[in-house]
Amino acid sequence: MRHLSFILLLFVTGCLGARADDVYKCTSPSGAVAYQDHACANGDDATTIHLLPPPEQPPAPPAPAPDDQAAAQEPMPDTAPADVAAAPQPPQMFLCTRAEDGTQYMSNDGAPQPRLVPGGVLGIPGKSLADAYGKGGIGVSAPGVRKIPVDKSPQASAAADYVTVQDQCVPASTETTCQYLRAEYDKVHGKLRRAFKDEQAILQPQLDDLDARLSGC
Repeated sequence: MRHLSFILLLFVTGCLGARADDVYKCTSPSGAVAYQDHACANGDDATTIHLLPPPEQPPAPPAPAPDDQAAAQEPMPDTAPADVAAAPQPPQMFLCTRAEDGTQYMSNDGAPQPRLVPGGVLGIPGKSLADAYGKGGIGVSAPGVRKIPVDKSPQASAAADYVTVQDQCVPASTETTCQYLRAEYDKVHGKLRRAFKDEQAILQPQLDDLDARLSGC
């Protein structure tokens, strides 16, 4: 019976909606219970139930404009951080070895041009002074007293002939490059301090170039 009464209450409430404020519970003398939106009949036990109004529904959001709808569908661009400027690096230089004596020097491109040197500089054997002038040397140093001998042997000719050589270069390390550039900067700076005005016009650009190349060291 109570279950049926609850169903009737829901039905009445749904029918009344927001227009009804009160519901009447009517119990007949026989015990039958009814819910209605008007007063109970005479002789019924009446109970008034006050209903709360339903909550107001929030208004629906306005439909987006065509441009706004297209913008909402577009993917957001990546907000990647701006590229950080790369730190300056020292220039690539080359450490070169001279073919004739093994001494070293620095090169900007590492591609020295071939050149000609006497074969004797490279160690190609020729006659020594003792062999050329005989025992005791030439003996008299006064010119014209004794004719200076000329060695025309193939061995001596090979020593006098010119031979094509090319220096060997390898990439220099960063430390070697920076040490060389600092030394060159100090050398040119010292010359500039003692130079005349016409020499300063030549040395100042050299000093500026070395200063720029040292920015990566």
